[in-house]
Amino acid sequence: MRTKHVSSAALTSLFLLLIASYASAASAVLGIDIGQEYIKAALVKPGIPLEIVLTKDTKRKEASAVGFKPSSSPAKNGEFNFPERLYGTDAVNLAGRFPHDVYPNLKQLLGKLVQDDAVATYSGRYPALKITPSPEQGTVAFQSKSSPGPGVFTLEELLAMQLKAVAAQAQAMAGPGTGKIRDVMFTVPAFFSAEEKHALTLAAELAGLRVMGYVSDGLAVGINYATSRTFDEKNPEFHIVYDMGAGSTTASVIRFQGKSVKDIGRFNKTVQEVSVLGVGYDTSLGGDLFNEKVVELLAEDFVQSKKGSAALASHKDPKKALRTNGRAASKLWREATRARQILSANTETYASVESLYEDVDFRSGKLTRTAFEEAIKEFEPRITKPIFEALESAQITLDRINTIILHGGAVRTPFVGKKLEEIVGGLEKISKNVNSDEAAVFGATFKGAGESGSFKVKEIRTHDINPYAVSVKYLKSPTAKMPKVQQIFPAGSAPGKDATHTFPHKVDFEFDLIYQLPTDAEPRPLSSIKASNVTVSVQKLKEDYECTDSGISTQFTLAINKKDGIPSVTKGWVECENEVLEIPEKKGIVDGVKKAFGYGKDKESSDSSSSSTSASSSGSSSSSTTSSAPEPTPTLVKKKQRIPLTFTITKTGIPSLSLPLKESFIQGIKSFDAHDSSRRALEEARNELEAFTYKARELLSDDDFVAVSTEDAREKLSSLIDDAGEWLYGDGYHALLPDVQAKLKGIKDLQSPILTRRDEMKSRPEVIKGLRDSIEQGRALISALRKPQPTELDELDDDAEKFTPPVYTPKEIDTLEKTYNDTEKWLNSLVEQQAKLKDYEDPVLNTKVVRKKTEEVGKIMVEVIMKKMQAAEEATAKSKKAKKEAAKQKKKEQEKNETETEKEEPKKDHVKDEL
Repeated sequence: MRTKHVSSAALTSLFLLLIASYASAASAVLGIDIGQEYIKAALVKPGIPLEIVLTKDTKRKEASAVGFKPSSSPAKNGEFNFPERLYGTDAVNLAGRFPHDVYPNLKQLLGKLVQDDAVATYSGRYPALKITPSPEQGTVAFQSKSSPGPGVFTLEELLAMQLKAVAAQAQAMAGPGTGKIRDVMFTVPAFFSAEEKHALTLAAELAGLRVMGYVSDGLAVGINYATSRTFDEKNPEFHIVYDMGAGSTTASVIRFQGKSVKDIGRFNKTVQEVSVLGVGYDTSLGGDLFNEKVVELLAEDFVQSKKGSAALASHKDPKKALRTNGRAASKLWREATRARQILSANTETYASVESLYEDVDFRSGKLTRTAFEEAIKEFEPRITKPIFEALESAQITLDRINTIILHGGAVRTPFVGKKLEEIVGGLEKISKNVNSDEAAVFGATFKGAGESGSFKVKEIRTHDINPYAVSVKYLKSPTAKMPKVQQIFPAGSAPGKDATHTFPHKVDFEFDLIYQLPTDAEPRPLSSIKASNVTVSVQKLKEDYECTDSGISTQFTLAINKKDGIPSVTKGWVECENEVLEIPEKKGIVDGVKKAFGYGKDKESSDSSSSSTSASSSGSSSSSTTSSAPEPTPTLVKKKQRIPLTFTITKTGIPSLSLPLKESFIQGIKSFDAHDSSRRALEEARNELEAFTYKARELLSDDDFVAVSTEDAREKLSSLIDDAGEWLYGDGYHALLPDVQAKLKGIKDLQSPILTRRDEMKSRPEVIKGLRDSIEQGRALISALRKPQPTELDELDDDAEKFTPPVYTPKEIDTLEKTYNDTEKWLNSLVEQQAKLKDYEDPVLNTKVVRKKTEEVGKIMVEVIMKKMQAAEEATAKSKKAKKEAAKQKKKEQEKNETETEKEEPKKDHVKDEL
C-alpha cells in the first residue's frame, strides 16, 4: 500500500481541529532542539498549533552562543558592575572583539570532565576561553571577570541563560493570558550518555524549566514524518534518518507501520507506530570538523601571504601563533563557517577578514569546492559508517530501506550528499519531504503535546532504544577480590523495560550500576545501591517461616526510565517459599449453585502464587439432607513469603550538585535577569528622551505652538532641550535610570500645558459645533413630541382601532426642554468667558468636558427615540392583536350563519314535497 501524504497546510488545520477542549489555563509545551551550532524551539498552546519560536530578529533559529560585553558605566559603591549579556548572532558578532567572553557551541561539552578529549578539541578551536574545573563536579567551567562572586561560569549556567532566553521569546509569542511556560521536551543525539542528560537537566532546572522527557533526534524526525502520513499494517516502511549537524552524525533505522489496537468498548482503531530499530553514530563528525579544514586552508593562505608573513615573522611557528591568538582564531572560525556554507551552493568563493592579526587585513586567494572536498576526503569512510552500523544494529539489509531522510545543516554539503547517493543507489532514494532544519523540533513538540494531556493530537505510538548496555557489578562475598559483572539490559533495550536480577547475598551488601556504549573502552559508572536491611530480613524469614539459606533469594528490579532513558533500581526484596496449611473457605448451597451456573470463582484455583499438593482426606461426606455444606479439608500449599528491602541510591561518576550551590547559581542568573531588565528600561528611557528633544525642538517653530505659548516659556523650553541634548551625550552618558527619567519629566512638565492649549484651540470650534447641533436635534425631537403624528398602523385599516398613545406627558416634555435650554445657557457662558482670554492662557472651556456634555445630550435623545419606538411596537402589537380578535369573531359569526342556513334548507324541501 502506498503511503498517503497530507500537505503541511492540511496538517496544521488538522492539528487545530484536534485540539481538545480545555480550560483557558491549559499549559503550553515548548520543544527545544539544542544543536551544537543553532538552537531551535517550537511552541504549542491553545490557539498556537506547532509554531516555531522566532528570535528577537524574527529568525527561525538562534546561534548557540552567549556572550558578555563589558559595561560602559563605572562601578558604584563597590558593587559588581554587571556586563551586557548578549545571545545568538549578537554574541557571535561580539567574539571578534571579546573572544575571551563569548561562549559558542557548548553542547559538545555537556557532561564532560576537563580532562576529556572533547574539551581539548574545544580549547583548540576557542583558545581565548580559559577552561577550569567546575566546583564540586569537576566538569567544564570558564574563568570570567563577567561572573559575579567566584569569577567562574559553569557550562550549565551559561546553557541555562540561553534556555531562559528561548523560553522568554516563547512567552512573548504566547501572549498575555498564558501561564508561565515551564514544560519542555528536548531532542538529544541517540548516543547521549546519562551524564550528558544529567547536565542538560540541571541547566533546564537552573532556567526554571521542567523537563518532560528526551527524544532522540532520529525518532523526533520520524514522528514529524509520520504526522502527515498513514501506513499499512501488513506492509511496514523502513527508512533511515540520517542526521549530520555541526558536531555529530547519527543514522537511525526506523519502522513506520499502522497498527489496529483496542479502542473504547468493542471497537478497534488504527494508530501509527514509529519504532527505532537500530542506530549508528559518529560523535565528532559534522560541520565543525569540516570548518576545521577550511580554517587550516585560510591560515596557510595568510601565513604564506606577504603581509601575513611579515606580521608573524617573530614567531618560530607562524601558523600556531595565528591559531592560538584568541581574536584571530575567532575571526578565522567565523569566516571559515561562512565560506563552507557558500561552497555548498557555489564552486568557488573568497574569504575576507578585517584586521585578522596585528591590524593586518586578510583577503584569501580563490577557495574552490574541489580544494575543500580534497581536504575533507579523509572523512569519506566516516560519512557512511553510521548507516551500516545502524543497519547491523537493526538486523536489516539496505535493500529493504525505502528512503534515507536527511536532517541537519551539514547534509547540504555536496560531498556528503554524493556519498549518500552512492550507497543507496541514486537520488530517488533520498527523501527531501521533511524540513532538514525543523523536523526534529516539530517532532519533539508534537510528542510533548501528546504526553501533556492538554491536547488531543494524532495518535502516534513511539518506541525508542537505548544504545548502551547496562550491567550490575558486585562482589559475591566480602572476601572476593574480583567483582562480578552481569549484563541486565543489552544495547538496544527500550525505555520503560524492566528486569529482575537475583543476587546471592544474605547479608547487607552494595552493588553498582554501570553502562557502556559500543565505542567505550571501559564501562561508565552510573549509580551505587546500598541495601541496608538484608541481614535482618533474611533472619526474619528463617524465624517466622522456617526458611533455609538455600531457599532464600535476594532480588532487585531494575528499569530503564521511560522519560530520560536512564536505568535505575525501582524495588528490592528477599523471599522464600514454604508450605503452609490452609483451610479452604466454607461454601454453602448458594456458592454451589453460583458455580454451577458459571458465576463465582474457585479461590483455590485462582491463586497463581500457590500450587496445591495432594493430601489425604479422612472421613466421608455425610448423607445428611440438611442445607449445610460439608466441612472444608485443610490443604498444604506452597506460598512465597516476601519482605521488601530498604536501599539507597547514590549517583556515581560525576557527583550531583549540592542544593546550596545550585541555589546560588539560580540567584546569580536572576541577578543577570534583573540587570538586563534595568538596562533595557534605561535604554528605552534614553531613546525616549532623545526622540522627545528632537520633537520638542521642532515644536518651537510651529505657528500654533507659538500662538499658545509665551516667549518666556519658549526660551525656558529651548534651554531645557539644549541642556538635555548635551547632557545625554556628555555627563549623562553613564547616568542611571532615575536621572534620565528626571530630565525627561522636566521637559514634559513645561511642554505639556502648551501642547494642551494648542490642542484645545484646534479642536474647540468643532467641539462647540457638535454640542450645538445636538441641542438643535433635541429641540426638533421635542417639537415632534408635542404634536403627535399618526402612526403607520393608523393607515393600515380604516376599520381598525386607532392607537396614538402619548409617549411623554407634557410635564416630562417640559423637563426635557429645560435640559436643552440649560445646556445651551451653560455653553454660551463658557464661550463668552473663553473669548476674553488670550491664546497662551489656560482655557476655561475644556473640550473634554464639552464632549462629555455632548454625550449626555445625545444619550437623552437616544432614550427619547427608544421610548417612542417601544411605544410604537406596543401599539403595533396591540393593533395586530385587535385585528386578530376581530377576524376570529367574524369567522365565528360566518360559521354560525352557515349552520343556521343549513338547518333551514331541509324545511323548505319538505314544504315543497307536500305541495
